[in-house]
Amino acid sequence: MGLPAAGTEATNAPRIIIAMHPLRFTGTELIKIARLPLVWAIVAVFALVNLMLAATVPANTVALHNYASAVAVTIGGRTGPDFSRKLAQVDAGADESGRSTVNNVASGATTDATDAATAADASSTPEATDHNAIVITARIPTDSTLTNDELHRQLTAVTRGTTNTLATYDPAATRDAMLAQVAGDPVATWLMQRKYDAYATRVTHLTAAGAAMDLAAGTATDDTLLHWSRMTSYLFYETCVLAVLLMALALGSERTSGTEQLLMTTRTGRRLAAPKIAAGLIATTVAYLLLVAAIVVPYLMVFDVRGVWSASVSSQFNTVFGQQPFVTWWDLTIGQYLFVRLTLGLAVTLCFALFTAVLGLLIRNTFAVAGLVGMTVLLLTGLVGVAHSLGSPWLAWIGGFNPVGVLLLRNQWFTELGLDAPTAFWETGVTACSLVYLTAGVLLARHSFNCKDLK
Repeated sequence: MGLPAAGTEATNAPRIIIAMHPLRFTGTELIKIARLPLVWAIVAVFALVNLMLAATVPANTVALHNYASAVAVTIGGRTGPDFSRKLAQVDAGADESGRSTVNNVASGATTDATDAATAADASSTPEATDHNAIVITARIPTDSTLTNDELHRQLTAVTRGTTNTLATYDPAATRDAMLAQVAGDPVATWLMQRKYDAYATRVTHLTAAGAAMDLAAGTATDDTLLHWSRMTSYLFYETCVLAVLLMALALGSERTSGTEQLLMTTRTGRRLAAPKIAAGLIATTVAYLLLVAAIVVPYLMVFDVRGVWSASVSSQFNTVFGQQPFVTWWDLTIGQYLFVRLTLGLAVTLCFALFTAVLGLLIRNTFAVAGLVGMTVLLLTGLVGVAHSLGSPWLAWIGGFNPVGVLLLRNQWFTELGLDAPTAFWETGVTACSLVYLTAGVLLARHSFNCKDLK
């Protein structure tokens, strides 16, 4: 067997290197992105906004949340007669710093101070004696105006006589209201009937599981979860903007530096588009995780989540806009719900990066790509809004079958979504389909990019 000619070997060398070491070139492209001051400046601004959002919560809300969490850790998080009996044994005393001390004084330990009214109530109950009083540990902010005794009284008031609210909730009313809005459309009616049959089954299951009886954070549950919704809404918009920016910069770096013609005049050079796209996706994921950390870390420093995140997200203390139960398609604790919410947010963010990659391969102009993505978002948002105003569910469903439509529903992910969704798991299915068709779009755009003349 003869050896290949030197010229042939030289011609094939770049192709072999690129084929064998794609990660090497992806790393090079990542370094190019990381060296851009603009990227770090935007990440820093977004992270600062997230830090401020996570830490700026009313002190009394934090106090209510943390006290309920500490109670759930100490005596259990399922409300009912047994919970009320144990709560009556709680000693609401506090030390001079205003913070409760972790202790169970059954062994004879005592607290520094005990509210007289609480002591009187406790003494009237046979079980609540000095020998079995319970002292709760709670991380109460020093600037909170609520004393431990007030926190105890509020929690006692909202949990006294709690019932399984899901047992008295009739999903048929919601079902009938939705069906009335699609009356005359047999396909839409069939879809909504199937969805609300599944919804009724979920309500029955959660009723049997007693999910509504979970304490969560008591009356602070709605406020703190709405706080999470606000924080993650900012997060999703920030990371989608970053995804567009990072992918556009990754694909447009050669054009910006004036070396595009030199690199892209051969098909071998054009194969660098794949490492560039990979670098854009990796950079997007890293930026997302950094901004998530800017929310989660300060939040955990402020809030005690030990007894809250293990509670069912369908607790009666968590509602949809304060009106109806928060019924999810899966059995989710609050912690699990927040995790899958952040996971879906990452998937939506990657969809924006993929869409930007498609446009970047076809247009090859960083500013034009960013502008076109922005126009597309505005058009799709307007389309969904017009569909709602016209009462056209199909137009809303088709117009929302994309990452933009999923973002518009962000505050009710994993619930029935009303008329905004024709099926269960709508936001999950749309996101998965978006990842598939956008990935296919990237492959087609890359094929076109490899075959066309670059001028």
